[in-house]
Amino acid sequence: MKGFFFSICCMFASIVVNAQDRAINFEHGTWAEIKAKAAKEKKVIFLDCFTSWCGPCKKLAKEVFTLNEVADYYNANFINASMDMEKGEGPQLAKQYGIRAYPSLLFVTPEGKLISKNEGASDFKTFIDYGKKAVSGESLESLTAEYKKGNRSPEFMKKYMTRMEGIKANTTEIIGEYFSKIPQAQWQTAENWYFINRYVRTEQSSVFKYVLQNQKAYEKKFTAEAVSDYFVMVYGNSIQKAANGAFPAEDLKELKDGFLKMNFAGAGKLALQCDAAASSVSKDMKAYADVMEVIFAKYPEKKIDDRIVAVGSFCWKILNQSSDQYVLQKATKLAELSMQVQNPEFMDVYARLLVETGNFDKGIEVEEKVIAMLKAKPNPDVSLTACEDRLEKFKRRKG
Repeated sequence: MKGFFFSICCMFASIVVNAQDRAINFEHGTWAEIKAKAAKEKKVIFLDCFTSWCGPCKKLAKEVFTLNEVADYYNANFINASMDMEKGEGPQLAKQYGIRAYPSLLFVTPEGKLISKNEGASDFKTFIDYGKKAVSGESLESLTAEYKKGNRSPEFMKKYMTRMEGIKANTTEIIGEYFSKIPQAQWQTAENWYFINRYVRTEQSSVFKYVLQNQKAYEKKFTAEAVSDYFVMVYGNSIQKAANGAFPAEDLKELKDGFLKMNFAGAGKLALQCDAAASSVSKDMKAYADVMEVIFAKYPEKKIDDRIVAVGSFCWKILNQSSDQYVLQKATKLAELSMQVQNPEFMDVYARLLVETGNFDKGIEVEEKVIAMLKAKPNPDVSLTACEDRLEKFKRRKG
């Protein structure tokens, strides 16, 4: 199930294209041969790092690498390579470049120096942007060395942060230094608003406090919705931290009281999230289900992919943590969303909830659909055998 939610988080924005007849041309030689060819043609190397079990890797290869616009750009500008990090030279390269997640998309000089690394699948526009950034400047390795030597000029820091796109690293110190070097009057530019959204994730940050104090100015420049979404993201981290702290009840109540005094669209949602977190911590699953139902109704995620993640996570949690029929019924009703999106793993959760609430016939029907879908198109995150075994258990429980 974990694979489902990781995969969903990495799902691509929908793309509508006409017939596609080209794809990225990948080299099949050794790493030494690939570097030699890159040196001869004076091109950067694009290295797709994948594993056989990685669902998002397969999706990227099938739905992005095969687009004409992507193929034309990458075939013209890079020597392209694709390697399984668990086979052949893969493990050695994974160690050399610090690969921790899949897919990892590397851009490397012909000498083998890392230019940039991006973790996770992306839509085709972002993927092309990765390539454009990679050919526009120095390697990440050389920039890191320059940073360690003490270069803190704003232009250098912007370049350094841009090179770090996609790397899951702690950039708190770097972003703080960058903003300390530029006048506050420049903190409201579009470029710096992007950096704020990308890297400033705690309410303790002086940059975040500045945005909060200048909320109206940011709303005027970047829309109230964008600013609200940013606040919800940052304060969401605070809610999670409070829920995991030593005094969750007191801390969450304090946060909620603060949100109720704030004036942005997502403040009400954050207050409800405090209630949900408090109920979850106290194991009051009825209260938790009631609050989450209100959140989903009043503040639905704008994108269907995000809605699936939110609702799916809730349903999975209820299925595994509660046997109360009141709670299970609420989760079952919300899990009907799975039938709209036709995701086999989410549908499997729906089938299990149906059975737990006594609707054996419907649960069996949904599980049979899941099995048919997997037979027609295998899913790396869903076991056909496990679903078939589950179907037999459903039938036995029905009697």
